[in-house]
Amino acid sequence: MKAEVVELKQRAEQGRYLYQIGEISQKEAKTRVMPYINAVNSKAKEIANKYNMRPKMVAFKSFVR
Repeated sequence: MKAEVVELKQRAEQGRYLYQIGEISQKEAKTRVMPYINAVNSKAKEIANKYNMRPKMVAFKSFVR
């Protein structure tokens, strides 16, 4: 699973960069970034449940800022 997450992160960072310089639209950036954000959020929920805390969720807008 580690290699899969690394690949998702690289794709998300590339999507964020292209969105910031205006090469792609927000909709296209979302399709590139959301698989990584979903993976991070699910892992955050898993860890938060383990330690009986609230998860720190990542939003698309905060990721591309």
